[in-house]
Amino acid sequence: MAEEVHDPTIKVPRAIALSVPVLWFFGLFFVIPICATLPPLADITEAPGAQALPYIFGTVMGTPGGGLGLMFLVLAVTMFCSISITVAASRTTWAFARDDAIPLSRVWSKVSPGLGVPVFALALVTVVQMLLGLINLGSSSAFTAFVSVGVQALQVSYGIPIALSLLHKRTQVSHARWKLHPILGTVANVVALCWISFEVVLFSMPTALPVDKTTMNYASVVLVGFMAIAAAWYFIYARKAYKGPPATDGL
Repeated sequence: MAEEVHDPTIKVPRAIALSVPVLWFFGLFFVIPICATLPPLADITEAPGAQALPYIFGTVMGTPGGGLGLMFLVLAVTMFCSISITVAASRTTWAFARDDAIPLSRVWSKVSPGLGVPVFALALVTVVQMLLGLINLGSSSAFTAFVSVGVQALQVSYGIPIALSLLHKRTQVSHARWKLHPILGTVANVVALCWISFEVVLFSMPTALPVDKTTMNYASVVLVGFMAIAAAWYFIYARKAYKGPPATDGL
């Protein structure tokens, strides 16, 4: 999506950097009231449908209607987040398709002349999201694995370029228009890699003890499976066709 931003080499990293303190600040207004009014933990773990947040809101408000009203606020935020995530995922799919890096690239790379958006890429992402949501109807363990692997895959995708940058002594980012001091940047990179490693392990943990086939978290299996499929596709086709994103004036 950086290709759709004016002066992306400055504005994109600035937006990413500002999102952390801004979301931290506003997140406090959500987390602190919940922590201050939290019901007994034993009651939360036995919440109907294993849905902790609706139970907390209903208990704090004293009536199911009050809890439902607060849940509507959360659902509204979730809806807007889902829209932004879908847009970002569709643009990423379109970018890879444009560069001939995924199967059926000619289909997913088409942009609607009237709407100016990659309709087919957007439809693909939407259908995949719907199918992933249906998994929970058949197996909660499988759904947990896909949810966890989404976080893991994102973190791994962040960690790879950071690790490569450190491996090459940050020579590329040292010439960027927006950059941190070399020492501060190196510290930030190391802390980021440590946090990413922690998250990958954390989201591989089972949801309950003792661990059996129903409580096992299969996120690591799914992650390795997707990585194997991606590697196979790369060696079979993409390494011959994929040349990386085209150079543009702003990037």
